[in-house]
Amino acid sequence: VEAGAIILQGDQFFDEADIITKIRPPDELEVPKLAGKTLVGMVSPAINSDLYKELTEQKTNIFALDCVPRMLSRAQTYDVLSSQANIAGYRAIIEAAEEFPRFFAGQMTAAGKVPPAKVLVLGAGVAGLAAIQTAKNMGAIVRAFD
Repeated sequence: VEAGAIILQGDQFFDEADIITKIRPPDELEVPKLAGKTLVGMVSPAINSDLYKELTEQKTNIFALDCVPRMLSRAQTYDVLSSQANIAGYRAIIEAAEEFPRFFAGQMTAAGKVPPAKVLVLGAGVAGLAAIQTAKNMGAIVRAFD
């Protein structure tokens, strides 16, 4: 707020802002509010062709972050798909650890030794590499298959 930010309630930002940023595509209630505005986010025009058509018909400018290519080191700062996949891999292990009945790292207690968890990660793309690193950092024995 000291730097000039304005805090808005509910959907007020649709009326006040010229540029809207979102991670997920807009839902059917948000689409009419985007008329004449600029939307920056993950729209997936190839998958959401009806949404894309509706937005373009109402003169919404669309900057689909999921369509920006990952080619040069300078363009990698726009690589939203890799950053989202990285978060997905991390979160997958965190959620798996919550469901797992013991610590991933194993334990040495007065009653004996509890072995570390054995984790198998299927796929070694961006999400898989993040999952491998997270599970390893938590002390698990990690195997991967791609």
